[in-house]
Amino acid sequence: MAQDTLQPNLLFKLDDKPPVVGSALVGFQHLVAIIGGILTAPYLIALGMGLDPQDTAYVISAALIVSGLGTLLQINRLGAMGTGLLSVQGTSFAFIGSLIFAHLQLAERMTAQEALGVIFGSSAVCAVLMGVLSLFVRQLKNIITTNVAGATIILIGLSLIQATLQNLERVYLDFGGLEGEGAVRMGLAGAVFLVIVVLANIKLVWLRLSAIAIGLLVGVVMSMTLSFADFSGVTSAGWVFIPEPWRYPLSVDFAVVALIMPIFLVSAMESIGDVTATNNLSGLETGTFEYWMRIRGGIMATSVTSVVAAVLCTFPSTTFSQNNGVIRLTGVCSRYVGNYIAIFLVILGCMPVVTAFFQAIPSEVIFGATLLMFILVGLSGFRVVEMSGPSVRDWVVVTFAILFGYLCANFVDRVPGLSDEVVMVLQFPVSTGAMLAIILEFVIPGRAAGTSD
Repeated sequence: MAQDTLQPNLLFKLDDKPPVVGSALVGFQHLVAIIGGILTAPYLIALGMGLDPQDTAYVISAALIVSGLGTLLQINRLGAMGTGLLSVQGTSFAFIGSLIFAHLQLAERMTAQEALGVIFGSSAVCAVLMGVLSLFVRQLKNIITTNVAGATIILIGLSLIQATLQNLERVYLDFGGLEGEGAVRMGLAGAVFLVIVVLANIKLVWLRLSAIAIGLLVGVVMSMTLSFADFSGVTSAGWVFIPEPWRYPLSVDFAVVALIMPIFLVSAMESIGDVTATNNLSGLETGTFEYWMRIRGGIMATSVTSVVAAVLCTFPSTTFSQNNGVIRLTGVCSRYVGNYIAIFLVILGCMPVVTAFFQAIPSEVIFGATLLMFILVGLSGFRVVEMSGPSVRDWVVVTFAILFGYLCANFVDRVPGLSDEVVMVLQFPVSTGAMLAIILEFVIPGRAAGTSD
């Protein structure tokens, strides 16, 4: 969730139309701030699923196009859908662990493409449910409280950190450890990590906002110097990419729905934070009827976009918070600038060379770049709870949800009599911890009064 909502001196307000060149330049600055995340999330999901290069290229390119389409919907509002603000969409890191876990479980009894069809079909069902729940967004905040959201985000961060470290260990061993290239490749990952850490903590705001993209670029240059990367085949990827509706046979598994629905719910709560920050940065009031219509419209738009993503066979899409930093820095909150961001995303998605280049980057560079991001995800979960002025009871709810989420995930398969579907749902600590946090909020005495307005 975005926390920094200090009002900037606006050069161009929400409905102003900056000059074309200026709009394009500011739009490109937004693109630089988000492109690393938008490319990395679907790539990591595909990598964790073990997809072949063709399927990986497809889901990444389709994700870029869906991000652009979702951004257009958010900005321009279609009926009740969209925020009408400079809101940008992309594949969320929150979905990485749950989608990989679900795919690996499904792949034990079906082909990889059939498993993908189940993932996308089940995601579409979750997106539709989320669209319905968006009509009751104020009441939903009384169920997905800051404790529930904080515990879930912490679990997401922990699971992503664990997976990243395991992936780095695999790279180390696959390349011969100390006797081979393994140690050098770990050094490369460490160098990328340190570059991003340094850039994220310096005073030059543009470098902070571009830290991920610059870190990846440094990793690419270093890997080419070390002859770890080969980009010679990038230009043979083709000239134009066109997404294929129903590329994989869509179907629904309600165990998968139960597994990933908590992630959709928490992602919606993060979207509330993102939209609230953009609303404030745009000089608009919070808590008014129009504000709640923007919140509802934003969640509806992410739901519709995620359904479109499922039909085009790529991963769910949600709002990004990085763009709020660019708004505050540039003083430009004009939604017309967002149209340029959306067009850039669609163009990049239609260029297979972009995806091919990203796929050619050594995995240790990607893991080194994302490790800090995942650490920050976990820390942001603590921040979500801390910002609410928590009591001892609140920390008990959060701590027990995290601990029992992991305990349940590690030992549920030893409980006799449980069906395979129930075991699959409970073996993933993030969704299990989220459900436990919801239960604990109602069970443990001393809960604060609701604020549904």
